[in-house]
Amino acid sequence: MKKFYNILTLLFVLFAATSCSNVIMEDQAEMPSHEKTTLVRIGDTAPDFTVQTLSGEKQTLSSMQGKTVLLVFFATSCPDCEAQLDLLNSVISLFDTDKFEILAISRGEKITTVSKFISKKDYNFTIGVDRDKSIYSLYATQYIPRCFVIDPLGHIEAISVEYDKEEFEKVVEVIRLLLTL
Repeated sequence: MKKFYNILTLLFVLFAATSCSNVIMEDQAEMPSHEKTTLVRIGDTAPDFTVQTLSGEKQTLSSMQGKTVLLVFFATSCPDCEAQLDLLNSVISLFDTDKFEILAISRGEKITTVSKFISKKDYNFTIGVDRDKSIYSLYATQYIPRCFVIDPLGHIEAISVEYDKEEFEKVVEVIRLLLTL
């Protein structure tokens, strides 16, 4: 009887494990990929917007036309975002700021939260706040950090999702190429 009980228990455990793995696999199959959550594509005209900057000014994307723009969406609670933001100072120092600009936009946070985070940093690029995610929702539905390289005519030339140093280096290379044209 004990043997029968052990076999029955083993079968139950195997059945439960198989059922759980199927649920996990189904959930993973339904998870949106980076591509599915990106609403704009390379070659598209970047959607225009107006964002409130930490300095109190309003910045529109269209006012930067004529420059190559690195648009970055981030959150202060995201360690990968912070790592990427920390790199941006070195990126901006590589290029002529008459032809290149970085606009980093906090997604879904209060100005006070972003100001407090930024006060501990020495960033030398424009930072805006998209409290209600209305700007972000023009570009994507989830995942940060996100970078969009926008050419002087307003077209998207490169997209980077989440932070990967090698992928970010490719973004910088696209910027370099655009600035040599």
